[in-house]
Amino acid sequence: MRIEVLGEGKISQQARTYAEYRMFAALTQSTEANKVQGVRILLRPVKLASSCESIACAVTVALEGSDSVRIRTTGPHAYAAINRAVERIRAMAPTGMVDRVSG
Repeated sequence: MRIEVLGEGKISQQARTYAEYRMFAALTQSTEANKVQGVRILLRPVKLASSCESIACAVTVALEGSDSVRIRTTGPHAYAAINRAVERIRAMAPTGMVDRVSG
């Protein structure tokens, strides 16, 4: 499984490494882990309706065939956005992530 992490703006190398580690750990605990071909994580600053800047975490999980899963979360900082994305991946895995979403 290949995991690519991209960070725009002021996203630190430490946050990118954290994202890779957390996503790998979450996906390898799934019974569908053998069907994961690759993962792309994009971390970037976003402006929400309020004047505060948040961090968006967009995750694309490429599965066998043409199936894929896409998740987008936001948080007040990179680690919160990453943790929310991991929680959503874990919530999807027991229900058969591969059967739920197709590209």
